Amino acid sequence: MKKILPHIILIPLLMSIPIVSSPDFDGTLSVFRVSPFQREFIRFVLVILFFYLNLNLFLPKLYSKNRFSVYAACILICFGLMVMVPDLLTSGNSFGQNLPPVEMGNRVPVGNRPPPMDGGHPFPGFGPQHETSYYQMIFSSLLPFLFSLLSSVFIFRNIEKKELERSKAKAELLNLKYQLQPHFLFNTLNSIYSLALLKSDDAPNGILKLSNVMRYVVQESSKDLVDLTREIEYLKDYIALQLIRTDSSLDFTYTEAGDFNNLKIVPFLLINFIENAFKYGFNAEEKSKISVRIAVVEGVLNFVVYNKIVNASVHGQNSFKIGLKNTFEHLRQAYPGKHSVKISENGEIYEVDLTVSLI
Repeated sequence: MKKILPHIILIPLLMSIPIVSSPDFDGTLSVFRVSPFQREFIRFVLVILFFYLNLNLFLPKLYSKNRFSVYAACILICFGLMVMVPDLLTSGNSFGQNLPPVEMGNRVPVGNRPPPMDGGHPFPGFGPQHETSYYQMIFSSLLPFLFSLLSSVFIFRNIEKKELERSKAKAELLNLKYQLQPHFLFNTLNSIYSLALLKSDDAPNGILKLSNVMRYVVQESSKDLVDLTREIEYLKDYIALQLIRTDSSLDFTYTEAGDFNNLKIVPFLLINFIENAFKYGFNAEEKSKISVRIAVVEGVLNFVVYNKIVNASVHGQNSFKIGLKNTFEHLRQAYPGKHSVKISENGEIYEVDLTVSLI
């Protein structure tokens, strides 16, 4: 509806131009009784019709498919119709309108009419006067037709360019998703491996959480948007897996606030920040602290992840920078102009404060 509405408004505005600009316009619709205006108005309507035909049919179905000969034929036919139809609909045959009147008293039957001595055409509806009227109709139609043709081509080119950019952005976004997922899977498998080595009683729960996480990855990875509630459950399952392998040296807090229902988000957008918090913010030999806070206010998501830096050597690795770079690129592609990221780091703590408008 949003795409159609501008045209619903624009078309009547365009069709009002020849009415208000006509020298015969007196503020009423009586102008439609004037034959010259009728012809020009019909021609103007045909110009608008050709614009939409060319933009939505001829260019995408013929020109873009390299069917240039068929496209050229359609253009010529449309131009011919634009030249002839206004005259045919208003007067049936306007060629005779430019001829001088025939005196009734001197009329000679056509069958007995001798050929003209000056080489003119023997039939009154043809000849030089016919050609003059014909050329006038061509030239009066040529300029609006060319304007309609060129403007539709220009708009079509811009639409093609935007579609190409959108397809490229979607491909890049999909590529970023697949760059993030293997990184996540490796970390998750390491967590399960730790459980297996410790023969922990939490192993069954860990397997269940891993099953939930893997199901989410398989089912949602190809989607552009998912329910925010599902994304949050996915994050909590992942956090539960990470907490299974930690001990009392970690001070972890998780809080959430707001209404997550009826909102959608790009999948796997937030996971990298939590991954990094556990990877670089937990060390069994040091007091570690990690906190995650998720809140939604009027459709705006605020996501804050805080951790003490207790693995400084790991924190400076290229993998950390690459992971963040991919996440930020993911955000830029998915929410251009609708997100902000604030990072606080002083060598001892690392905090990400992300705000994303989901509406």
